[in-house]
Amino acid sequence: MDTTTNPPFTMNELTISRFHSALLAGSTTCEALTSFYLSQIAKYDKTLRSIITINPQALEEARRKDARFAATKAFATDPDDPDVQLKLHLPPLFCVPIVLKDTYATTSMPTTAGSISLRTLRTKEDAFVVQRLRAAGAIILAKANLHEFSLQGITISSLGGQTLNPYDSTRTPGGSSGGTAVALAANMALVGCGGDTMNSLRSPASACGVVGFRPSRGQISKRGTVPVTMAQDVLGPMARAVEDVRVLFEVMRGQDVEDQVTVDERRENETRSPPSGPETSSINALRGHDHKIRIGVLDNYFDDDTNQDQEISIVNETIQSALKKSHDFADLIHLSVPEFDTHTLLSTVDVQSYEFRTAIDSFLQSDIIIPGSTHRSLASIAASGEFMREAMTPPFFESLQTDVFNTSSPEYKERLGRIEALKRKLQECFEKNRLDALVYPHQRRLVVRVGETVQSGRNGILAALTGTPAICVPAGFSSPTETAPLGIPIGIELLGRPWKDFELLDIAERFEGVLQARREPVLETV
Repeated sequence: MDTTTNPPFTMNELTISRFHSALLAGSTTCEALTSFYLSQIAKYDKTLRSIITINPQALEEARRKDARFAATKAFATDPDDPDVQLKLHLPPLFCVPIVLKDTYATTSMPTTAGSISLRTLRTKEDAFVVQRLRAAGAIILAKANLHEFSLQGITISSLGGQTLNPYDSTRTPGGSSGGTAVALAANMALVGCGGDTMNSLRSPASACGVVGFRPSRGQISKRGTVPVTMAQDVLGPMARAVEDVRVLFEVMRGQDVEDQVTVDERRENETRSPPSGPETSSINALRGHDHKIRIGVLDNYFDDDTNQDQEISIVNETIQSALKKSHDFADLIHLSVPEFDTHTLLSTVDVQSYEFRTAIDSFLQSDIIIPGSTHRSLASIAASGEFMREAMTPPFFESLQTDVFNTSSPEYKERLGRIEALKRKLQECFEKNRLDALVYPHQRRLVVRVGETVQSGRNGILAALTGTPAICVPAGFSSPTETAPLGIPIGIELLGRPWKDFELLDIAERFEGVLQARREPVLETV
């Protein structure tokens, strides 16, 4: 290859489209890319601790895909044809090494939720989404660490230890899907999957300079994953670029007749208004025209920095700077909605303590679990002591108080009623102001340091309770320090209308395009 006209193919900061182009051009192979990511894990993860289990079959799967690809390509009439990818019918995730949060059931590896108590848990089949990923050609590279049982945003667990932020090893990576975000930030996988009960896809995306997308509730089946709640849990894609999040979301989404939420939510939202799709997004139709989208800036999701807290000030300045860069394509409408107050929502609407025991017991007692491989209830886990007590949050202990925290209690039913009222208020906010999206910092201050027990100042609860889509993209960095040579990543979050997921992805790509805030971390080997 003439490198004077064609730059050499590099695997760092790779996207799916560039990988597939290189694969078709013969510049790389499935085995080469998989080996690269395994070498990155070996080189850097002793320090970062983002991975719990590596798939022992990953390299062999890559070799099989190479053989299949070579055999298929041999039948192409003209390998140099620009349409050869269409002729080869390359699946959307063909040969793409992917890291899964260790809540997704996989037959090839244990599924632990980061807990020693579940270290032997094995399943008879993959989670529904994992089956879709494999069918689309993906290689399941590894299972990532998380905050134990997905109950906080520090990403520490009894099985995986404390995952470190790749931009500053003195800080946490956010969470609970922190291991996935760190692996992507450090170029240890091409794309990843996480889960989100409150903030868990977007918090680590913000803290680690990647993209985390929480789709509308019901878009993606949760069957075969370790849950926290029935009402708030959502699975979603993570990547270094919105374009890859879009590809992954396309594969992950879809109705599952054995997950009634995917049936009911689809029916309800299609009745209300047709959901957006790749070809129907009205935002996409506006590209190249003079129309501007309308973005509501949620002012009460910014902390007041009059007390001269530098960690608040830098977040505010970074997000305001990002918003100024959107003026060419967006009209900004400043709003303050008291009903969206995060502290009030957490204390009076969140249902984790009421649903956690029921949700996890249902999973542990489901037919997917190989009998005898693990505990069968949260009570059994609690009695065993096989978990990191300091990582547990009130929902773990409160849900064991079954006389108070249960799904039949009056308070639980009142909280469900408040969720419905919140949905109506959000819909009113969008309609009254003719909005395409809301925008705010995901986290009001920089991600917390290692040793702290709570990830404070996060704004993810509004999307979590209303089931609306939300995405966090890199917005910028704090100032460099001795421990953070590039600074700490800061993410900007966009929240869209229910089931208008593709419209929200279009908006996110516009912001990503003008911000260009993704930077590769400076990593050190042990």
